[in-house]
Amino acid sequence: MALDTHAFDLPFLTKLLLSNNHLNVSDSYSEKVFHSSSKLRELDIKRNMRYASYSENQLDYNLPGASLINLEELVIDLVCFPKFNSSFQKMSNLQTLIFDDCFICYLSNETFMNFPQTVKELQMRSCQYFFVVEIDALKYFPMLRILDINDTPISLSQALQMVYPLQNTNMDIINFHHVSVENSKIYPYDVILTPKLMEYISTICIKILDISENSICSISNKSLILFQHPQCFEQLILSANRLGLGYFISDFVSFVYRMTNLTLFDNSYVPLEYKNPQFLHDSQTLNLRVKDSSISKGNFEKPSFTFHIPKNLKYVRISHVMARNYVKNIDISNTLLATLDFSYYNTDMFPRFICDGFNNLEYLDISGIESTKTFGQFPILKHLKILKMAQSQLYKLIPQNVSIFNWTTYLTSLDVSHNYLWYLGEKSFEGLNSLTSLNVSNNMFQTIPRVIMSFAHLTELDLSFNLLSMLEDDLTVWINVQNKHFGHFKLYLQGNAFICTCETANFLTWIFDTKASLDLDKNYTCRLPGGGNNFTKNVTEEYHNYFSACNAALWVKLGVSLLTTICFCIMCITLVYNFRWRILFYFHRKFLIIVEKGLEVNFKYDVYVSYSDDGAFFIKNILQPTIEHRWGLRMCCEDRDFDVGASNLDVRARSINKSRHIIFVITPSFITREWNHFEIERAKYEKFTKDLQKIVVIAHKTSLQNTPSELSTIWNDVCVIEWPEEGGELFTVWQKLRLWLF
Repeated sequence: MALDTHAFDLPFLTKLLLSNNHLNVSDSYSEKVFHSSSKLRELDIKRNMRYASYSENQLDYNLPGASLINLEELVIDLVCFPKFNSSFQKMSNLQTLIFDDCFICYLSNETFMNFPQTVKELQMRSCQYFFVVEIDALKYFPMLRILDINDTPISLSQALQMVYPLQNTNMDIINFHHVSVENSKIYPYDVILTPKLMEYISTICIKILDISENSICSISNKSLILFQHPQCFEQLILSANRLGLGYFISDFVSFVYRMTNLTLFDNSYVPLEYKNPQFLHDSQTLNLRVKDSSISKGNFEKPSFTFHIPKNLKYVRISHVMARNYVKNIDISNTLLATLDFSYYNTDMFPRFICDGFNNLEYLDISGIESTKTFGQFPILKHLKILKMAQSQLYKLIPQNVSIFNWTTYLTSLDVSHNYLWYLGEKSFEGLNSLTSLNVSNNMFQTIPRVIMSFAHLTELDLSFNLLSMLEDDLTVWINVQNKHFGHFKLYLQGNAFICTCETANFLTWIFDTKASLDLDKNYTCRLPGGGNNFTKNVTEEYHNYFSACNAALWVKLGVSLLTTICFCIMCITLVYNFRWRILFYFHRKFLIIVEKGLEVNFKYDVYVSYSDDGAFFIKNILQPTIEHRWGLRMCCEDRDFDVGASNLDVRARSINKSRHIIFVITPSFITREWNHFEIERAKYEKFTKDLQKIVVIAHKTSLQNTPSELSTIWNDVCVIEWPEEGGELFTVWQKLRLWLF
């Protein structure tokens, strides 16, 4: 399709977007199509060639360059074997050249020969397939300051050769993020950095360098630190590679110190080494044992030193790391460091942070690291505003009743989600007087800790995905006060186990009356008294149908109580003296009958155990020896106690009916077990008929999140144990289980 000569008769036009059409660069643009638009500064004609049929022949690019002498930015496709005609040289003010929808076959040394030398920024985006780049392809861009080829599959080795013409120049940005290629026969997927590969780029003065996600698996001869101008670096991004710095860590640290203008450093997603790996030593018996780390590491002492954060470094991210830690202390004294992300730093030891002067740290993320390792490892951080400690096993610190955050007295935002918290100690959150945002989502709170209402400046609270059945009246009143005082309050409640009964009627009304901002448009799922679920919005709209009998029942109960009390008083006064012995004997006899009936025991088993095949070892070798032999209780296990030839359905139903308690052992394969749904439904039935006393859920070698959803309707009646892997907590778990079963 060709454009009309007068299509753009717009003399003041400065920006034109023609993307996603069918305009072929060979014949769609006549010499005079932009004749009346001489002030055009930006032209976007990308994604016009994707529908054409290409061969391996040369494709001529024709644009009326004489009419585009003021053009500064050109966005265009790059396809086939491109040949840009001489008219491109007339775009004498062109500074930014962006190739989008890249289906190029070959980039030769002469491809860009007809572009003006004024280009300062070159981008190649959305390239789909591997292509060869000749080493001198960029020689026609002597003023180039930005080279961005991220997500272009040409391999890092070829990208590093591509900068050959840029040697000994100054570059603002070199972005080689994810330029690796998986199916090339020329370049291997794994990259080993060598002095030869780094020969050209090491001579360039670079402000921002990104070589992340390129399958760098090794560094030869310290080639990563061969840059001749380390003082030029402002940002260095190395993430998502597999490069190890251990063998030259001291030299690398010295190199970092020489990057005096560095403000951002990112080396995350580094899967190098696991803690306490297990090995098969005996190939005949396949006996799995933990290998001694002193033997596996060659029995040498690993170096430990203090790393001093460079003064101008403002942002550091070393997240999702599995490797050995060589740094004992990190000194943040007298630096501009404002953001530090150490989340999921899975190493043999967590470094200690020290500060002997001022510090400027405002954001700290230590999520995914066990809180017992990070506790006490930080100095007083007066400027810290945001702290993230999600998935940090805070439940291990709570019982110690210590002040966990006494080093962050001016904190304004705290994230402690995914920590299995069901209560907070008196001192746990002590000193957080400036807190404005608190995230305690994905925990196990059944009631809101009172300490939350002591945060006088709190205006955002995330309680989603806990076990709340309602919010108490004092908390809703406090939220309204906060919202009125500050003019706003955000509350997140989705994913809780709300119930819609007369007891929660005030809470349901408050949801829609409050001026605070609630998530999900204030519409949450709640459980009805008679079974089934509904939405709070529907229940509130039909409030009188659901709660009309609440007040009436209250007055009836009050009247009956008063009448009964009066009658009882009259009877007592008139009969107590004359018939006192008969009355006492009568009540004494009734009391004995009730007690004897309550003590009548008809259970055949004390505990029925529901488990899958991968839980049989745990039942036989751990639970049975303690419950049956030490405690004297009788367990019902299908592998041992079911009658041969009897119906599975009947025998399971009878066994659960004749059991005092039931234990569900949740293991990785339990969710796919054939009988677990039946046993859960039967347990729910027996629980509702008051025959079943306790329902215990034990999560063994899996997370509580894998618990079958059928238990959610009775979750408040379920006793939950997450079986620990370490021996230190076993005593507490056994005591808790014994208390429940007896």
